[in-house]
Amino acid sequence: MNFIIFNLNNGSQKPCDLANLSESLSPNCEIIRIIGNKHEAIGYVSHSLLVHFAVEFAHYAHQNYTKDQDPKVQNCIDLTRKWVQDQSSVSKEELESASNAAYAAYAASAASADAAAAASNAAAANDAAYTALNAADAAAYAADAAYAAGKNKLDEQNRQGNFILKFFEVE
Repeated sequence: MNFIIFNLNNGSQKPCDLANLSESLSPNCEIIRIIGNKHEAIGYVSHSLLVHFAVEFAHYAHQNYTKDQDPKVQNCIDLTRKWVQDQSSVSKEELESASNAAYAAYAASAASADAAAAASNAAAANDAAYTALNAADAAAYAADAAYAAGKNKLDEQNRQGNFILKFFEVE
């Protein structure tokens, strides 16, 4: 399955496949699915939706690929989810503090801690490029966590792509 990510800020287009979908998104973009010679708009990705995807990938990695469930990582995930629900409920400083704590937990929780911290950083970001970079990092770290746990990294990347499609109710 192939896609085009259409950036509504600058008009750029980025082709990708299902495995790279989660790492190709940016705030204020449209996901277009290519079906034969036709293009189908799947959905719009805002800053908060991109952070939602990133934090869910981090949570999945933390729950499924990490032996040690560090509460600092879970706190980072919880605060970021709270921000997704209501952006005024969590300050940028709280998100950054939670992110720093999750990064500090890296030694115990490995890549899932990085994924949680990157998702939190995406929420705290003021500019689209930084948000996109951190959200892509969260997806990549979640895939790295799968690999570190002895799972197939490509399977995790495809799981993330399917999660996005399911969110938009596309099969």
